[in-house]
Amino acid sequence: MILKSFYDLSFGVSPGGARKDAHHICGTLDEAMGALDSEFEHSGEVWLLFKYGAELCLDVYQRNVRTTSIDLHPFITIRIEGFPDITFRGPRDPIGFAVAGEDRAVVKTRLADAMFEGEFNGKIEVDVDWDRITVPELEGEVADYGDYVFLGDVPAKDLETVKKLEDLEDLDEDELADELIDLGWVSYGDHDFDA
Repeated sequence: MILKSFYDLSFGVSPGGARKDAHHICGTLDEAMGALDSEFEHSGEVWLLFKYGAELCLDVYQRNVRTTSIDLHPFITIRIEGFPDITFRGPRDPIGFAVAGEDRAVVKTRLADAMFEGEFNGKIEVDVDWDRITVPELEGEVADYGDYVFLGDVPAKDLETVKKLEDLEDLDEDELADELIDLGWVSYGDHDFDA
């Protein structure tokens, strides 16, 4: 098995009442950008980012080893008609949503409640300033549909993992997929492990 390069757009929140652990395994930056746009089509996902402090990052894996992790919060602007632009210093740190004289906690609660209830569906615009983000290009062979990748900091070149993969070559496609998943590998594409 060739260890391939890929982007992992991860969007998640835990612990607590809300759970999300989405991973979009992508072979191009355009694909990752599209995956993020799809996450923000519903105001409930924006609520997770704004109120619940969801983690949002783009991890770069070169030959299945994470080499870069980019926090996307500082590059995001949420626009809702009638409110100042909302930006972020980092996870759980939205700024700019209240005007002078307004109680920040009251405004944040009002906004968060409306997001959660879907009152802003179709009325929220989320912009990501990709031009300000330095994203390394993928090196070597790039993952694509049908490929499996390993997520996390455990090096995929770990001898035991590679040995297990070599032992799987005689399995049919379905058996191989089951074994890879059992070893912690995931298929190319979109996943929400806590959905």
